[in-house]
Amino acid sequence: MELHLPGSRVVKIGSAAELAAALTPLATIPPGEVIELKASEKHTIRAKRDDAYWIVTARRPGWWFRQTLTTGDWINPANRERRPFWVQRGSLSDEKVLKVFCEFFEGRKFSQPIEGG
Repeated sequence: MELHLPGSRVVKIGSAAELAAALTPLATIPPGEVIELKASEKHTIRAKRDDAYWIVTARRPGWWFRQTLTTGDWINPANRERRPFWVQRGSLSDEKVLKVFCEFFEGRKFSQPIEGG
């Protein structure tokens, strides 16, 4: 697979360890920048920095459209305040982005839910 990083850098990825090493600077990527892991044009995962968080979309074989991942958080346990289940913007942390990119690379099911799914 190929990892496309800001500044038109492309890194060939052959293992999950290589992917994790290539994504170590996630926290330093500025807002508006995009990273994308591609197996093909129709098999990709893309993350765009949105302030301190990320918007992540993926497209896998058999999927008709690119789907947005969400945190799936729906309740704040501190004060039991309900929040919308499907958080659309800036909902994924650097750690969650790294985790779903590794899951995508390994062909596993995403630990983060898909919006609307």
